[in-house]
Amino acid sequence: MEKLLALLINRRAEVLTLLLFAIGLGLTVTAETPQRAKWLSSSSKVSGSIYQLKENLVDYFDLKQVNRRLSEENAQLREALYQSQFEKALIEGKFGNADTLKQYVVSSAKVIKNSVIREKNLITLNKGAYEGIIQDMGVISDKGVVGVIEQTSDHFSTVISLLHKDLSINAALKNTKHFGSLIWDAKNIDRCTLVDLPKISNIQIGDTIVTGGMSSVFPAGIPIGQVSAYSIPNNSSFYKAEIRLFNDMSNLDQVYVIKNTLKEEQVSLENQTNEF
Repeated sequence: MEKLLALLINRRAEVLTLLLFAIGLGLTVTAETPQRAKWLSSSSKVSGSIYQLKENLVDYFDLKQVNRRLSEENAQLREALYQSQFEKALIEGKFGNADTLKQYVVSSAKVIKNSVIREKNLITLNKGAYEGIIQDMGVISDKGVVGVIEQTSDHFSTVISLLHKDLSINAALKNTKHFGSLIWDAKNIDRCTLVDLPKISNIQIGDTIVTGGMSSVFPAGIPIGQVSAYSIPNNSSFYKAEIRLFNDMSNLDQVYVIKNTLKEEQVSLENQTNEF
């Protein structure tokens, strides 16, 4: 108590100034004066701004929740689409049981890091092993193929981007189903190259290129890009085509990770066959 009194005495000038200011402010606000009106007006503006800021923040976080729900719903729709394609194949092939087999599971994820300036570009996602993400799963966006899962930790995963010179994806002409290999030459970030496409494919400028379905990573028919140029190298029986990508690989945000539940069975059988 003695210390408090000593402090007040030592700071008596400041204390007196604050006291007089408080008294003057009280008289101004309670009196019917123009100053009171100005004070109330300013106070209302400040309060209004605060409430508006609050509403904007609420709307922002509500929008994030809406976007998250939409991404999850899109993942479910894509999963249903791939499953219906698989069931159609089962029915046409007259094998298996469409009621008990589910080939593809799709989950949403967000890109939190991306590179396009290297020869071997990688992408980081905000989902990992805890969400069921494992190596060699396919990654796509609303516009098409993005890449393939390389490694995972508990909460994150890295993706081998389509802009990675060591990545090769089975790709096909949408119209004719003739397929080749899609690679990147480490030059243009908006284009890849389709090689080993047979001469009989009747390729045309503007043709749409999709995943060929000849691997265990991607279902068939996922968009990749359009043919912008093509040629036949000397003494070759195959086309080499320039493909303009549908995806802007420098502007990725929401993506979808595709799990092939029958992959192990397929790969195991193929490995056994390759031994002979």
